[in-house]
Amino acid sequence: MNIDIENIIFKIYQYFHIYTVRTERLKEYCEFVEVEYRKLLSHSKTRWLSLFPGITRLIQMFPALKSFFLSQDKPPIVLKTFFEYELSEIYLWHMHSFMSVFQTYIQEIERESNSVVEVLNSLNSVQTILLDRKTHNFMSLKVKELLAQKRREGIDEECDKFCAEVNNMYSRCLEYLEMWLRPLEDFSCFRWITLSETPNWSDVEPCIKYLTDKGMQIDDVKCFDQFSNLKKFTESCNSDEEFSNLLAHQKWTKYFEKSKNIECHSELLKIAQFFFAIPSHNANVERIFSLMQSQWTKERTNLNVESLKGILLVQYNFRQTSCKDFHAFLKSNQQLLRKIRSAEKYAWAHEEKEN
Repeated sequence: MNIDIENIIFKIYQYFHIYTVRTERLKEYCEFVEVEYRKLLSHSKTRWLSLFPGITRLIQMFPALKSFFLSQDKPPIVLKTFFEYELSEIYLWHMHSFMSVFQTYIQEIERESNSVVEVLNSLNSVQTILLDRKTHNFMSLKVKELLAQKRREGIDEECDKFCAEVNNMYSRCLEYLEMWLRPLEDFSCFRWITLSETPNWSDVEPCIKYLTDKGMQIDDVKCFDQFSNLKKFTESCNSDEEFSNLLAHQKWTKYFEKSKNIECHSELLKIAQFFFAIPSHNANVERIFSLMQSQWTKERTNLNVESLKGILLVQYNFRQTSCKDFHAFLKSNQQLLRKIRSAEKYAWAHEEKEN
């Protein structure tokens, strides 16, 4: 788009961030235009979920912010240009509508235990939505209302430019998605593994061929017999809403738990082990980095790497455990308590032991 909304959000946030005097003056403008003051939000390009709330907050505060910046003697030129532009609010409302799609699906994609096919399905859903919007040159009713108002004011040329930009934006987004979907299409033969529908053997055969080409030995004869059991299991469970809402790995866990022995699912297990070992995204790695930064601070630069590793392992693997449950776990594990009390955890103790 011709207006860089990300940059506008960042500039406004920086203008008020550490300046209490400016913030207090903005509150006065909020009171004057009868808008409730809300804390302004920033946006970081490494935090994909921060743009939508930033746009939402900017819309809520728009009348007050516009009055504030246009009344200043020497406001930042970028912000002055933005608030003087007749269509600035229209851009905000359109981007708000547009980003709502990404906000929903990014949250879905970034789930911790997603499989690569579940990510692929989410991206395909985004692609379908954007394609439909492009076909109908979709704009929200609020945007259309504001455009009609501007046309009545005689700003037809700018409105036409905006409509062309909207269509171009959808095209560019679709091109970008297609570029990233291409590598993931290699895993499309695994779609049946989500068990969202009762699979057919014709879905499994390309998957076996794919794995055979990768050097895995899959006995297709044994696999067919095992697949018949899986099909019966899926047919009996798909009517269960609770089962249908499970993630792919949870459905397979239930199947393997109900299976009588390894001979009943050995080939299917090979396929599942290969598939669920494929990382679906790097969000979990980024979460580890964030945890690491919170521990390895300026005050703790001498922290031993092994100690840091231990802290991260506990923080990550026990983050769903309450303090009460963790206390009960420690009390029930006498061997672990003895290790905690001992000096074995210190480097000098290791040296003495080795000597």
